[in-house]
Amino acid sequence: MLHLGRAAFLLALGLCASAAPALAVDFSGAWHIDLRTATQRQQKVECGAARFTLSQVGDRVTGEHSVATPGCGRLNEGSTVKGVVVGTTAILAVTSGRNGAIVLGKATRRGSHLHWVTMEELTPGDTQGDSPLILGEGVLSREK
Repeated sequence: MLHLGRAAFLLALGLCASAAPALAVDFSGAWHIDLRTATQRQQKVECGAARFTLSQVGDRVTGEHSVATPGCGRLNEGSTVKGVVVGTTAILAVTSGRNGAIVLGKATRRGSHLHWVTMEELTPGDTQGDSPLILGEGVLSREK
């Protein structure tokens, strides 16, 4: 199991790899992406979205992450998010509410969009349970 010290080290390591300092941007807000296909959207299939709800104070980010597969067959509504911001990038650790897995990811602000990519799994989830159901990658829009 991953210890918090190692997670903090990996977060710091990711921040050190940042190319050039930039003015920090605010990651606060609700960000979403529609995961449904065009056909599913046309058929008005329920669910099928991922969301980050983030709050930033200084260079620290906390919040929640949720995913619901199209048709509402699988849900993950209890994931927690913690991370650090450098310039236009946030390095975030997301802990799955489904099975306890922890992934390290990178969120980059580009205008009104949040570009998310999961970089690696830090701690595997409960092997007897379901998958962590954390967004792998995508471009999320700010909710108004």
